Formats: sequence, C-alpha cells, structure tokens
Amino acid sequence: MSNTETTPFNWGEIALAETVFIDGAPHATRFAIGDWLEYEDPADGIRKILNRNSYIEEHSVAVKLTATDGKKYDTKVYHPIGFLLIVMESGQPKAQAMKQAVAEFVWHFAGPRKMSFKERTELLKLSRVLLADLGKTKDAFVSEALITHLREVHLTLGQPLPDIARLGKNIDQLVLPGV
Repeated sequence: MSNTETTPFNWGEIALAETVFIDGAPHATRFAIGDWLEYEDPADGIRKILNRNSYIEEHSVAVKLTATDGKKYDTKVYHPIGFLLIVMESGQPKAQAMKQAVAEFVWHFAGPRKMSFKERTELLKLSRVLLADLGKTKDAFVSEALITHLREVHLTLGQPLPDIARLGKNIDQLVLPGV
C-alpha cells in the first residue's frame, strides 16, 4: 500500500479530479472516474460497473489517501488500463464517445488498407509542406492546427510524429504584437 496525495490530471478531453502517480502513470479514484463520466452519484456508478466486471480490479492498487476529514483511508485507484476498461463498460455519453475514438484508433492501425506508392509520396510531400508552414507560423492556434494535421498524416503513413520541439521556438512563448 502506498501513501500518496491526489492531484488533478488532464489529457485532451480527459480531466480527472483525483489521481495519484504511481511509477509515472496516473491512477484515478473511483470518484474521479465516475465524476468524469458524469454519473449522478459518481462513486455508486463506478461501484456498479466494478461489481459486474470484477476482472477490472486487476488494474487497481490500494493506497492511503487523505480524505476531507484529514484522516488517511485505504482507497483503490485505477491504472489507465483500468480506467479505460471501466469506461468501456459504461453506458454514459462520454463513454460512448471514447469507445468510438478507441475503435477508430484501432482501425487506423489494424485496418486492411494498403497505400500505393503515389499515395505515400503525396503524404510525404504534405508532411514537408506542413512542417515548413509550422516553422513559419507565429500563431499558437495555427500551430496547434498544423500539428494536428501533421499527426494525422504521420499516423496514416505509420510513422511517428517528427520531433516538433526541434523547430527552435515555442509558439506559446512568443510575444504577441501590441502587448
């Protein structure tokens, strides 16, 4: 059992109010998962899922967390795999959206589509254009959009995203004109 303090965790559309980091991975409480899934009673919603799907407990660990009364209580927290399994068993709208996103992600990598030489060449050209545009932009919004498009091109190519940190500038740190 670990003794840890909770911290919020945000990644994309996922915002969990109570997480602890164990071996570098965010582990979420039942309440945080239920709250993110927007259950009326977050803890009870997750408890019902876990009662029906005991295999998910393999992806949890007990830690001592400080409650609002200042006392430490044994609390189970769920590894990201456990979080995803809980979401997959939920019928909440946010869970439905995540299930669809995961299915699209898996299909993207496991789909049977083969790319022609011409398609691959065109995508490589598009990658170069996006990188050049990214190197020129001074706008954080445009930069974020270009990175999103570049990521999609490289996913389609089956290649990792180029190390954009090596562009030599951080858009968020550039001074805005007139400020």
